Amino acid sequence: MRICSLFKYGLFILVTMVSCRDPFEPELSAFSTEVLVVEGFIELEGESIVRLSKTSPLQSEITGNLVSSAFISLSDGEDNRWDFVELEEGIYSLEGSFSENSTYFLHIQLRNGHTYRSEPLIPVISPEIEVLDYIRDEDGVEIFVSTRGTEAAQYFLWTFEEHWIFQPGVVSQLIYENGTVRRRSEQERIDRCWDSNLNPSIVLQNAARFEDNRILQRELVRIPNLSEKLTQRYSIEVRQMAIDQSAFDFWDILRRNSEDVGGIFSPLPSLINGNIQSLSEEVPQAIGHISMGKTSTKRIYIDLDDVFPWPVFIPEYEFCFVLNDTIPPNLVSTQFASGNLIPARDIFNQMGALLGYRASNRACTDCTLRGTNVRPEFWEDQQ
Repeated sequence: MRICSLFKYGLFILVTMVSCRDPFEPELSAFSTEVLVVEGFIELEGESIVRLSKTSPLQSEITGNLVSSAFISLSDGEDNRWDFVELEEGIYSLEGSFSENSTYFLHIQLRNGHTYRSEPLIPVISPEIEVLDYIRDEDGVEIFVSTRGTEAAQYFLWTFEEHWIFQPGVVSQLIYENGTVRRRSEQERIDRCWDSNLNPSIVLQNAARFEDNRILQRELVRIPNLSEKLTQRYSIEVRQMAIDQSAFDFWDILRRNSEDVGGIFSPLPSLINGNIQSLSEEVPQAIGHISMGKTSTKRIYIDLDDVFPWPVFIPEYEFCFVLNDTIPPNLVSTQFASGNLIPARDIFNQMGALLGYRASNRACTDCTLRGTNVRPEFWEDQQ
């Protein structure tokens, strides 16, 4: 999820909802642009990531206005300070181990001199995820989580990352190289790739609403019928964060602004407050809410066998096929050198002699155009 994009979308909805049939060109103040956006969660153990960006003008096509060369640090009440390292543009990392009994502050200084500080950060420890599972129904597959809150941890925010294997419309294990066609190595495969969803929607729940603070089968993801995600093997890793009420209210407002607006009875977009304060009256407050604590994670895999039969429809491959014409070996350079056609089948006569190759276009055979053929480090094959 990206706060900058969601904020921009909510502002757009607000403008369009108050307009009538006559053309309306709003006059937007400078305050609506170049506002710092802060995203992240401070882990008590391990790596913490903070992402800095800025909002863009409403008419701008820029969505990733990342902020680099900032100085970010974490401090406690005992004059201890830990500095973040910028991994890449706008992405800052901190490795460390911190006490759950202390109060912390996040400090941000931009290269233009603007400084910000968070409100006090009090760590919240998340209980373990009790259940991460799925249900197959007539509409597809629902993935859900169950957990039990405590007196100190009643508000929950879940994020997740999805990865899945897919195949192209035409499977080919052949490659043209230096005037000849040969079999692909494992590292060269274009018939099996992984795709991912790393920016999911906002999922929240207040455990105090339920008996014994027990949250049962909170839906995280719905995979509809015909989805490519379950054609072979699918994995989801869920990260459960226990947050305080102010963080819960912030994310709930952001969720409603980005998901619930649109109808005449929908709530109007709300102002998004956060816990990152500018230290100068001339600089607008930042958008974002930083929390701190210990998260709980869990991963599951779903295989095609688990949901079989699972018919699939992939629009990109709807009209893919292998061409009927056989390309003889002496013409492979002419046909395959450009890379537009890929050898898909080798054709032999009854005596086993090679007659040539049948081809398909690259868009139908090369899955790396839509994903990656590099196996994720965490990935486990089906047993």
